[in-house]
Amino acid sequence: MFFWFMCCLVTVWLISASDEGTCPEFPPVDNSILVTKEEEGQILGIYYCIMGFHLVGKKALFCNASKDWNSSTTKCRLGHCPDPVLVNGELNSSGPVNVGDKITFKCNDHYILKGSNWSRCLEDHTWAPPLPICKSRDCGPPGNPAHGWFEGRNFTSGSTITYYCEERYHLVGTRDQQCIDGEWSSALPACEMIQEAPKTEFEKALLAFQESKDLCKAIQNFTHNLKESGLIMEEVKWSLEMKKAKLKAKMLL
Repeated sequence: MFFWFMCCLVTVWLISASDEGTCPEFPPVDNSILVTKEEEGQILGIYYCIMGFHLVGKKALFCNASKDWNSSTTKCRLGHCPDPVLVNGELNSSGPVNVGDKITFKCNDHYILKGSNWSRCLEDHTWAPPLPICKSRDCGPPGNPAHGWFEGRNFTSGSTITYYCEERYHLVGTRDQQCIDGEWSSALPACEMIQEAPKTEFEKALLAFQESKDLCKAIQNFTHNLKESGLIMEEVKWSLEMKKAKLKAKMLL
């Protein structure tokens, strides 16, 4: 109170010293502190609201060419934060929230709270922690990996989907995923191309023989490829016997 009175005295003196009687006194603003100064021969007044109040209107006032103050609507209102909003939820507030007040949040059924379940109005008129949101417990449509797809049409909470890859691709990641509180349980998998093992010279020759439509020419090409690779018929026979044994073993499993 004493500081406000001193500021008023300084204001009156500055007005009188610069240009006596040309400008009226600064408009009074309740719950504020007025600080005045002179800049380039012009009287400037700055309002600061006391703790618990916030400024509405212009903070700085000066005397214009018409010898009037540039604003007369400056006020200091009881401090409150922006009205809290919680879509698909409820909060324990029905009006302006003053500085220091605390509110709590609760989401409707089938929604989950993302963020803190309470917040407080700070002196700078902001909320801390930040206001939360209410997110649906159901999930949005999942993505499709390149060269893959998923099976499942229900994306509600608790539902599951299964991912598959196209031929010659294998899945990298989680195949079965579940919708849990609005989020899929794992990251989107990927479908990577299967890298074929390098073929032996014999396998290359045999493949060329199988793909040929001319039997006589196929035999000639097969024999030629064997000679170039340095293979002999005994080695070919041994290789065929090994493949036969592996096929029998698979059939017995």
